[in-house]
Amino acid sequence: MHIPNFLSETSADQLFQCLDQQGTWNLVCQQDGQHVDLNDTIESVWNAEQLALFTEKLHEQATNRFQYLYRTIPLYDVFHQNLLPGHFLNEVFSFLNSPAFLDYLRATLEMPKIGFADAQATCFSGGQFLNKHDDNVPGKRRLAAYVLNLTPSWNTNWGGALQFYDASGACTESFFPSYNALNVFRVPQPHAVTYVPPFATGKRLSITGWLREGEDPSAGSSEAPHRTAR
Repeated sequence: MHIPNFLSETSADQLFQCLDQQGTWNLVCQQDGQHVDLNDTIESVWNAEQLALFTEKLHEQATNRFQYLYRTIPLYDVFHQNLLPGHFLNEVFSFLNSPAFLDYLRATLEMPKIGFADAQATCFSGGQFLNKHDDNVPGKRRLAAYVLNLTPSWNTNWGGALQFYDASGACTESFFPSYNALNVFRVPQPHAVTYVPPFATGKRLSITGWLREGEDPSAGSSEAPHRTAR
């Protein structure tokens, strides 16, 4: 499903400004099949040889298996572990788990078993991608995935499309970033975020996550984040 103009114009602009001005992100990828979080400043810390070896190995793994490289902020952890007290992103996570959001998608998707949403902010720029996968992780009880696009202007030559594939691997649908549009799809379903080439000058910003069955396992396990003005 593609739902345009999902938020009010004011809310979408506020959320875009929050992500666009965010200074600290986690750079994530896989190394030998294991998820790793890297310092977002590796380009200024590593020398040219180290960066070249990292990129070579990353691309080698991406050739024929699941691999990814993008920046993220884990909103689920930020909220439940009180990592950014008073930050606006805590309010975003609360909205994603409010009756207004969850009841709307329970009804729209005809999925009354949706219990909660987890979430992350994502940023794709030149050289970054998310290879084909289907989001089906044992034990996570993911019913659907969502992507709230927050890129005001995107050139289709910059890649970064959300693409879906059939059993033969053929692309069946492709959605380029469309500002303030919510894309929602059932899990499992093969999809990818296509490679953003080095010449791309924009940032593909979004809030993404999964609508999961049951109760949030972290709810009530930690002190709620402090609320202060942004």
